[in-house]
Amino acid sequence: MQRSLPRLRKAVPGVAESHFFTSMRKQILTDLQSNTNDKSLAGRVDPQIAGLVHYVNSSFPQYVTSSSCAGRVSLFHKGGKESKGTAKVTESTSNPEAVASAAALLIERRKRGSFGQGTLFQSHDALPEDTRGAVAELIVPALEKFWVWRQTQASKPALYASEVLQLKFEPMILHVLCADIEAAAELLSCGSESGQMNSGVVSCSRGTKEHRKITCCITSPLCVDVPLFAHDAWCLPHESFRSDAWATFLSCTVRHINVLFEENTRRRERFIAELHRRLDNTAS
Repeated sequence: MQRSLPRLRKAVPGVAESHFFTSMRKQILTDLQSNTNDKSLAGRVDPQIAGLVHYVNSSFPQYVTSSSCAGRVSLFHKGGKESKGTAKVTESTSNPEAVASAAALLIERRKRGSFGQGTLFQSHDALPEDTRGAVAELIVPALEKFWVWRQTQASKPALYASEVLQLKFEPMILHVLCADIEAAAELLSCGSESGQMNSGVVSCSRGTKEHRKITCCITSPLCVDVPLFAHDAWCLPHESFRSDAWATFLSCTVRHINVLFEENTRRRERFIAELHRRLDNTAS
């Protein structure tokens, strides 16, 4: 027996979309077209996911993408230490761009902590098939640079519980604002049918008295998080990051990450196909 598919609506049925959602959608689309207010390191939508972002925004008036990442491999350092004060954004400034820049800086600082160096290396593409060569050219120099800096820093008790340097893979993440709960449910159904099993409603805050700001996150469980440095110690002897032990360990990890890149691409394509199929179902 063929199961009937929920139909993705070409518009919100019954009543006009809320002015609150419509105004948010209009501003976000304007920012996307002019490539402004992008808080990512690249400062733009990743090319690997740009087609999906455009399709969602151009085909479904009940959705608008608010942020996205195609998937990435990265070296990320985070850690917190005791401090006398924290930076604050001055709301009274007359420069909106300065406020946005300061806010982005605070978001990044919350991720990496007051001591963390943040992203030391990243790529939104799989690394070359010669994983040993890729490790030697791309990852080892970042580790060496990090260790030169780290040796100049004092190790304080507060760091032991919080500091970590990770080699990570993160899958596709697509945040979508939805006009209402029904639209969110339809989108999440597409996600679950296409392998994006970690999808869900991540925010249902009150935007106005009548309308909530509903945000869905479409993502999968394809994650790797390998701690290389934690509790003031390396996972392997660090006399040389170019030793056979480090080369074998890192190249095997990167090889597995490349496999996840391939699966991440397949699941992204399945998600696009699911959106197309349900839209075609609506049209028919």
